[in-house]
Amino acid sequence: MLRSGRSILALAVSFAFCAQGADISTRPDEYVARAKQFFRRFYPGLDSGLRAVTIDGNRLSNGAASDRTNSFTIELYDLDPKPGTDAAACWCSASVLSATFIFDWQTENKGLIIMSAGGSVVNGRTDRFAKEMNSHPKWSDTQVTAALNDAGAKFGPHHKAEFLRALPIEELKPWVGELEVVSADFRLRDFDEERRPSEVDPYWIVQAKWHGPDGREKGCTLIFEPFDGKLKSIRRDF
Repeated sequence: MLRSGRSILALAVSFAFCAQGADISTRPDEYVARAKQFFRRFYPGLDSGLRAVTIDGNRLSNGAASDRTNSFTIELYDLDPKPGTDAAACWCSASVLSATFIFDWQTENKGLIIMSAGGSVVNGRTDRFAKEMNSHPKWSDTQVTAALNDAGAKFGPHHKAEFLRALPIEELKPWVGELEVVSADFRLRDFDEERRPSEVDPYWIVQAKWHGPDGREKGCTLIFEPFDGKLKSIRRDF
């Protein structure tokens, strides 16, 4: 069972998201620092007004987070009040980026084994497209695919070669380790409980093989959105 850190209490800490990256000497077990580095690498261009909260369990208004906590969520909020609102209202809105991280504390490299990201930074364009497409329930997959291309998706189902070239396998190595891509498939729709295609929800699913430094091999699944190829999730088999 994964260790959640020295304390089972919820811990929280605020930090300036766009501050300088962690030092290159960051240790493998400095999980929060590595998660910050992950954000900066895979979700670039975020506004400097954004602030993040690191959470283990329930949010606390104040506290000191342990960088040794290997399972946590980071949520990014825009804390700059908009015209007609106050600062407190910003906390009531949805986070623009939320990601859950779980690192494998039992191994020397402390690799990232689960990452799941959501929010408008990752899903904004896909969510807007899906909402529009689901207002046309009789549209065929061909029509929806054409609309996806017209909406500016860089990695629709007919752009597999481009998608494979853009996969950040080498960039993921400091966090995940050695990955070997096995397959990549485009999914246009969700499936209902009987595995029948239902609402539009486009994404790429990549099946990979993880090669551990000790010779172990595990399956690893990665999900990417189709507009800019942003990473939505990583899940390595236990």
